[in-house]
Amino acid sequence: MKYIYYIMGIVIVLTIGVALKLSQLKVEISEPAIVINDRIISENELDERMKSGSYHSHGGGFLESVITRELLIQEAVRQGINKEEAFRKSVENFYEQSLVKILIDRKFQSLIPKITDDMVEKYTGLSGKTIQFTKFVYRNKEDIQKGSPQSSVEIKNNFENMSDSLKYSLLLLKPGERSAPERTETGFVVYRLDNAAISTDAKPETDIPQIKEFLSNQSKKIQFDSWLEQLKTSADIQILTQQKLQ
Repeated sequence: MKYIYYIMGIVIVLTIGVALKLSQLKVEISEPAIVINDRIISENELDERMKSGSYHSHGGGFLESVITRELLIQEAVRQGINKEEAFRKSVENFYEQSLVKILIDRKFQSLIPKITDDMVEKYTGLSGKTIQFTKFVYRNKEDIQKGSPQSSVEIKNNFENMSDSLKYSLLLLKPGERSAPERTETGFVVYRLDNAAISTDAKPETDIPQIKEFLSNQSKKIQFDSWLEQLKTSADIQILTQQKLQ
């Protein structure tokens, strides 16, 4: 008999818990903040919209922006725009772009830049000087392994005038060393550092915090590109179209 009382006690407790949840839900739903035609916006929903910061007043306040937006949405639905193919594609594109952006942001935040005092010192040593290097262009990875570049050209350029990625690539090299292959639209490119200390009259960069920020960003970019390349390598990709890829 005591087991029956025990079970009845559990049922009563669960019933009370569910009733409290339902009463809380009822209170939440029964507190409308704005009613626009047949659209009810609760206080909680209004608070969430305000926290999101996605509303901007155009000559009016926050509530005016909410009302204007809801009226436009209702009119768009009345005209059937939400059922059109163009709208569906627009929503799909926005969804995909948002998904990719969140992934990229999270990946970059998780990356730990690799910066050393030697890198900072070498940057200041190269800054303000002309760098002599050779650029090798390859059609594919097989040509890289064979050591058969499609073309090569010797270049002399001031360190400050180079692109950020080229600066970082040459910064990691000693004279005679080659950089890791970088993918381009037509193949791969490899750089060989020939001479890193041709003096000029250019003013060197001495802002250490700015140099560290540059190194940090480039280090993360290299890690991200490597991660993306791993995704491509491990994926099953089949290009069946005859269209020439740009």
